[in-house]
Parts: sequence; structure tokens; C-alpha cells
Amino acid sequence: MEPLLTISQSPSSRTMITVWMVAVALGALLALIPLETLALLAGAALALVLALAHPVLAVGMAVLSVPVQELVVLPGGLSVTQAAVLLTLGVWVLHTLARAEQRMLPADLLLLWGGLLFALLLSASITPYSRTEALRETSRWVVAAVVWMVAASTITRRWHVIYLLACLLLAPAVCAGIGIVQFAVGDGPPSFRIAPDLPYVRAYGTIGQPNSFAGYLNMAWPLAFALAMVSTGSAWRSRGQHRLTVVSRWILAIILWSITGVVLLALLASFSRGAWIGAAIGALGMALGLGRRALPVFLGLAATGAAVALLAITGILPEALIVRLASIGRSMAWFDATAITVTPENFAVVERMAHLQAGWEMFRAAPLFGVGTGNYAVVYPEFAVGAWYASRGHAHNYYLHMAAEAGIVGLLAYLALIGGMIRQTAHALRRTIDPVLYSAAIGGCGIIAAVAGHNLFENLHVLNFGIQLAGIWAVIGAIAHHTEDIQPRCAILSRVERGSLAVT
Repeated sequence: MEPLLTISQSPSSRTMITVWMVAVALGALLALIPLETLALLAGAALALVLALAHPVLAVGMAVLSVPVQELVVLPGGLSVTQAAVLLTLGVWVLHTLARAEQRMLPADLLLLWGGLLFALLLSASITPYSRTEALRETSRWVVAAVVWMVAASTITRRWHVIYLLACLLLAPAVCAGIGIVQFAVGDGPPSFRIAPDLPYVRAYGTIGQPNSFAGYLNMAWPLAFALAMVSTGSAWRSRGQHRLTVVSRWILAIILWSITGVVLLALLASFSRGAWIGAAIGALGMALGLGRRALPVFLGLAATGAAVALLAITGILPEALIVRLASIGRSMAWFDATAITVTPENFAVVERMAHLQAGWEMFRAAPLFGVGTGNYAVVYPEFAVGAWYASRGHAHNYYLHMAAEAGIVGLLAYLALIGGMIRQTAHALRRTIDPVLYSAAIGGCGIIAAVAGHNLFENLHVLNFGIQLAGIWAVIGAIAHHTEDIQPRCAILSRVERGSLAVT
């Protein structure tokens, strides 16, 4: 007997039913997951997909993570920056195993990186103090070396350079904007007040400390300034071209000038004397990079200095700023911290000198290999000067700090690496004929000089700032060694155009 009704399902209808059942199950599962966890999973998935597309994208994520590394803690106790670096290394390994396009790393810089890491590990292995702290400090340099290695070996296209330049500017600009708001509304601890009778505080961004915050900004503003100068020159010369071209170039120039202004304003609001000196040295480094075209820059620096002096003399500058500027000379003087009567006015200067003297005594005690990488704070009580028993964690001079921790061997290895980066930057300036790449190299000159100058008063190799430095060093390396592949084939820069940094 035939059934009265037969219900049949085609393969397509069964597939649709399965899809709907899976969708409903996923929807129910997602409804049970907290929104923060869901956002974290979505962000992680997106980051993984982008990183797998190309390792350079992962390097950019690591650069962008630096300002927020202390704000977000991932499962397992990982910071965002640690996760980004692990992701960068992982996708680079996969990229290498797939035999994708890569560059040979410069042998001289590889040797210099290896020399520094060897010196730090040697100091860590023979220290009689904390090897845990030694390895922790060495790992910061390992992270910087990994980021440099990945970026330097995988920058093969022009868009790689543009992308990294954008990341190198975006993260500090956002951090600077936060710092300006903190300064304006007085959002900070009482110890950050610029004066007891004023509601303003020293800007510190997401970094937490004004001096370190200002050091981070010194790793960005020279690049923004150089790119803004060239972008303005390009926009000015585009008159008579298609309207869309002219408008887009002026928009880019405005954006770059805005970033420059925000970062420099935040640098000023940090009230960091060492950062101000570092910024002046950075401007001098950019001028030296320009060579004979630097006269307008020198004139601009002289005019700025004269204007600041005039405003200070006439009393137009705020008193708190005048007092801060006037104290720069005292902060650079050398004296015996034990022979000075401490007052609220000279407390910071005397404390800094006490840490410098302690660092010098550490170096004298172990001149060859130091007291151990990362062990300055550990051994500080043994070398404390007078009643200054509380350590700030560093010697307020990175060169002395490196000598104290890793000895003359570590200091020479560090200076050799910086010298190698300076040589590479000079090579980049000679090779490139593209305005964007040339301005990036000039910005690199400023960053190297600003960091070198600021390190006379601070330790800027903290909080994974080495990732920011490694990024700009890798970009400069690409300009120096692979110019033909990352600049337009039709790039012909006249003498007048190449001097736009100096005359615009």
C-alpha cells in the first residue's frame, strides 16, 4: 500500500538546515560569552588573519601596542605587546618556512646586534646578584632585536614602508593627545603638579611617568616633522595638477603637521628637562643630516631660541615654565650629593646626582663586566650615597647605567650598535632620491640624535620602547640597502626638490 504523503529532502535543503542549526548554536554560544571576552576574541582573530597575510603587518601591530602595553592584560598574564611580539615572531617563522620573499639582513648590523646581546648575556651569567633581573633586562633587548630582524628582512615593497611609518606616528600621536588632556584638566597625582598653586600636571600619557613619556615622544616627532616638511613642499608644487591630487596632498600635509604639533605640545607639557635637551639635539641631528641645505634649519633654531629668551625676559612665558627652563643649567652641573643641603627646590637635582654617583661607584667596583645586567636597583643600597637609599631604578644617564650594569664591554657594544645605525642612516641619505624616503631618513637622524641626547638624563630603553626604535631602524635600513625596490621607478628628484626640507 502506497503512503498517502511522502516528504523528501534534497541535499541542498539538508545543507541549509545544517547551516541554520550551526548558526543558532553559535548565536546561543556567543550570547553566553561576556562582551569583553567576545571583543578580545574578535580582535585576536583579526590580528591573526592580518599577521598571516604579511609579517610587516604584525610588526606594525607590535609598534602600535607599545603605548597600551600596561593597560590590557591578556589571559595567561601576557601584555598586549608581548602577545604582538610572539605573533610577529611566529608568522615570520611561517613566512620563512614558506620560502616567501625576504631580504638578507645586513651582516655588519647582525654582528653588532649579536655583540650587544652577547655582552649582556655575559654580564648576566657572571653576576653575583640577581640573574632573574639580568635575564629580564636582556629579554627587552632580545625583543627589540627580533622586531628589527623581522622588519628588516620582510620590508620588500613601498607600501610596507608607508604602513610602518604610519604606525610609528599614530601610536605616539594618540598617546600625546592623552597627555595634553591630562595636562589641561590636571588629571594626575599631586607629585606631577607643575607648581603648587597651579592645577596643571606634567603630561604622562599612557606611559605613567612624564620623563619616559617624553622620551617616547622624542622617538616620533622628528619623523613627523620631516615628513610634514616634504609633504608641504609636494603639495605646494602640485599647483596646476588635477584638483583631487592637490586637495589630497594638502590634506596629508595638514594631518602630518597636526601630528607634529600634538607631539611637540605634549613634549612641552611633560616638563621634562632632559627631553627638551634631547629634542634640541634631535633638531641638530636633522640639520646635520641635511648637510649644506641645513642653513634655514639652523636659522629657525636660532630664531626659536631667541624668541623663547625674549618671552622669558619680558615675562610673557608662564612662571612655572621659566623656572623649569632656568633649572636646566643646575641639573647639568656635577657636584657631591652628600655635601648639599636638600630643599624642596633642589630635591630632584640632588637625587639625580646621588644616582649618578652610585652608578659611578658600581662601575668602579666592576669595570669590565659590571654588576650585572638589570641589577642597578638590586645593588643600589650597597652603593647608595649619603641618605639616598631609595632607588629610582636607573642612574639618570643611560651610558653610565650601561657601564654600571654591563661594564665597559657592554657600553662599547651598545655604542657600536648606535654607531652602526648612524652609519646606516648616512648611507640611506646618500642613496635615496625619493622625497618620502629621504624625509624618513632625515627623521631617523633626528630620532637617533634625540634619543642619544635624552639618554644623558634618562633610561629610554624601557617599557619596550626598543620596538619603536627597531621599527625606525628597520625602515632606514630598507632605504639604505633596498632603495630600488621601495621607491617609485620614475622617481627623479631635482636638486631643488631634494632640498625641500630646507627651503619649504
